[in-house]
Amino acid sequence: MISNYNLFMKQIETDNTINLMSRINERANRFILAELEKREITDIAPSHGAVLAALFRDSELTMSEIAQRVNRDRSTVTNSVNKLIDSGYLATMKNAQDSRSTLVFLTPKGRELEPAFFQISQSLAMLEYQGISAEEREIFRKVLERIYMNFS
Repeated sequence: MISNYNLFMKQIETDNTINLMSRINERANRFILAELEKREITDIAPSHGAVLAALFRDSELTMSEIAQRVNRDRSTVTNSVNKLIDSGYLATMKNAQDSRSTLVFLTPKGRELEPAFFQISQSLAMLEYQGISAEEREIFRKVLERIYMNFS
């Protein structure tokens, strides 16, 4: 007779969900990097995509607003923003509405990324959901959100 503990341990040994999610993330990042390289964009990391997307939607945001929109802590966002500033894609200016904060915005070089960003995002989504129905996608997203919330 298998004890509850042994049954639980057997389930854990065969459940590689977290590992699989990590491997998917690694492959998606490799795909993004390859697509960026095809376009001769070599100074951006996949992790910068969320910051850029937020600024494509809203032309000026504070660091706190970016952090909130991309669901990252402020220090992570600050590192990404600083890297993108160093690469010439973003710039900052004092917030005229609140002198305590700084606004981040796209430079012309940053704005030029938008078409490539859109194309890469579209290609990634097509690959990601190839052969998966809209209903399956919806169920999958709901389950992932529940798993995510379990860690909150």
